Amino acid sequence: MRGFFLVMTSNDPPKLQTARALWLQSRFEDSLRLFDEVLEEHPDLPLALIDAARANGSHYRILKAESLLDRCLAANGENPETLALAGPTYRMIHRGIKALHTLEKAVSLAPADPTSVLELALLLDRADRGEEALRILGGTLAQHPDFVEGRYFHAHLNVRIGDRAAGLGVLESIAADEGQHPYLRARSFHALAEAADRAGEPRQAITQAARAKSLASKDDVNHLRQIASLLRKQGDQLARIFSQSRLDDWKQETHSPVTLLTGCPRSGTTLLEKVLDAHPRIRSSDEHALFARFLAPVVLQPPGLAGTGDAGQRLLRATRETMDQLRHQYFTGMEELLGEPLDGRMMLDKNPSLTETIPAWLRMLPHSKILIAIRDPRDVVLSCYLNHFPLNAYSLGFQTLEQTALRYAREMKFWLGIRGKLPRSQWREVRYENCVADLENTARGVVEWMGLPWDGAVLAYREKLNTRLTQSPTYADVRSPVHTRSVERWRLYRQWLAPLEPILAPFLREWGYARD
Repeated sequence: MRGFFLVMTSNDPPKLQTARALWLQSRFEDSLRLFDEVLEEHPDLPLALIDAARANGSHYRILKAESLLDRCLAANGENPETLALAGPTYRMIHRGIKALHTLEKAVSLAPADPTSVLELALLLDRADRGEEALRILGGTLAQHPDFVEGRYFHAHLNVRIGDRAAGLGVLESIAADEGQHPYLRARSFHALAEAADRAGEPRQAITQAARAKSLASKDDVNHLRQIASLLRKQGDQLARIFSQSRLDDWKQETHSPVTLLTGCPRSGTTLLEKVLDAHPRIRSSDEHALFARFLAPVVLQPPGLAGTGDAGQRLLRATRETMDQLRHQYFTGMEELLGEPLDGRMMLDKNPSLTETIPAWLRMLPHSKILIAIRDPRDVVLSCYLNHFPLNAYSLGFQTLEQTALRYAREMKFWLGIRGKLPRSQWREVRYENCVADLENTARGVVEWMGLPWDGAVLAYREKLNTRLTQSPTYADVRSPVHTRSVERWRLYRQWLAPLEPILAPFLREWGYARD
């Protein structure tokens, strides 16, 4: 976890240095215990409090992490340097509003370092305060013109809400500069692709996206390709053992109400989640790693390059005691993540791309309702290709349009196979196009399927967005009034998408999209 902890100094207590070292060796429980010992001996040491908060928060011990940060600021809340460290840490532990307020205070007390100003600008933008983000970042860039990360985000904001021409010029200069880090160049190319797409310039959008993809490290791609292959193998193993009769057996175990909202990225999951979260009897989480990082590995195990055995058989061997423990960990972690008890409300877990782990999910939470976001496959493929995703074993499938179509086809074929083994009342598909064309009736149908009464607060979902900062990359879009501009965007890209028709045709037929 490079960069996870603060800069180590020779003045740090030896136990603090050891706690950090243990963490970096993945000896997490030993590290957390040692952090506790450090804080018993040095209860007010700011760096120890902040590092311990980061470690606990990354393991979803969020309330403890939050209390450590609050304690740190109770003693050092007027120290700009401490505030500048605590702000990003609040963000790491899913306390975005506290992160925003802490960094605002840090910047108000003293001239802030450029990195802190950039962190504040990112949070301001997610809080729908983009003009302020432009202003404070512009002031910092006037004093630190070589702060390239800041220049990139300032330009990105300008393209969206400010001086578009100036922003595009900066992005083009960063993208073309071979001396810059490939990641920053790729982000700039993707931003240019997004801007071209919004401007209705398909050839330019495709060209810029291809340039972004070309910067991926061959070593990273080869390593991730092996991991992706293992994950696909594990998904197939899970699918083979899944059946309705096994699900019926699992349902002898009980748990609190929960709905999994998943599907391919860029299918409308963020809009649907924000709409449903406005219902007073639903609480949602936005793309956290709790299940994927801590619970699924009990069955899947972290994939290594030597193979990991049969995930399906491991799932069948999982005991009720193990599942009870995982359920407890899941709901406890969720309540800490949300900062409040569920109190019998429906938990809506929004996590795109969990489709191929649905059998493992249903082993842990067999009474779950499965809500799948559906969108015209051509628009999904196009959007996944044009937009930036951090490179990982999943997003590796978006390196070319053909690979993106194949990745989409695999995921949706997997879903259709699982769907055929589920009771009809346990799953529902929601089309993005229906959401934007008739939000009320679409949302009403989902709410009633979830077993809840309709509540008009659902339609006022945008009023709630400022109470929690959206984690999804589409945070800016979801704040805008519902529109149909992204429906059938693919038509501008016919010539590039035409070769993919044999791959996508089965899914166009399945969901009734015209083949044109």
